[in-house]
Amino acid sequence: MSGMYVDIQKSNSFLRKVFLYMIFGIILSVGTPIVLSLVAPQLLQLAFQYYRVLVIAELIAVFTLSFRVYKMSSGTVKSIFILYSMLNGLTLCTIGFLFEPRIVLYSFGIAFGIFVVSAVYGLKTSEDLASYSRFFKIGLISLLLVSLVNLWIGATSLYWMITIGGTVLFTGLIAYDVNRIRNISFYLAEEDGEDVEKYAVMGALSLYLDFINLFLYILRFSGRKR
Repeated sequence: MSGMYVDIQKSNSFLRKVFLYMIFGIILSVGTPIVLSLVAPQLLQLAFQYYRVLVIAELIAVFTLSFRVYKMSSGTVKSIFILYSMLNGLTLCTIGFLFEPRIVLYSFGIAFGIFVVSAVYGLKTSEDLASYSRFFKIGLISLLLVSLVNLWIGATSLYWMITIGGTVLFTGLIAYDVNRIRNISFYLAEEDGEDVEKYAVMGALSLYLDFINLFLYILRFSGRKR
């Protein structure tokens, strides 16, 4: 019984760590462009000019974490996550300036509310959501392909289908990923601190990406450009 209690304690500690890292990443993404606009606006202007370079740097950071995480120290993994969060803040800033601040805050609030509800469901449900893995993979691939097609044809009806589909998909992904991370946490009691830190950062990255994508789709859904 005491062993089970210790495992639950470790599981809860791991989950707290994941959510704290995720929140820290979002704070960095929001705070980086704000700080730069106050202390070094010329650097923010450079970010706008080299938007594509930043996007490529983000992709490199994500792929590095995804494929080399077990070959790196936890400190390196955290550093790359911090760098990614800051870079993503700069790229999101260029998108944010296209919309009214009120709409951006409104969309962020809705995304946060949906995230909390979905995360609580994923955390509390007795169902193992791993069975939906194939559905989400197919959904993500389909969403990407349809989005690429619509870049060429520019159909308004397809734009709204993508927007609604993306919102629904990432709402479900939040519950799925939280459920997956919760299940992983039960098996981490025997892992050393280094591996636990890596798992926590990767879990935080998954939830961070889910939240950011949900926010962007809600912004498309409810947004009105300047």
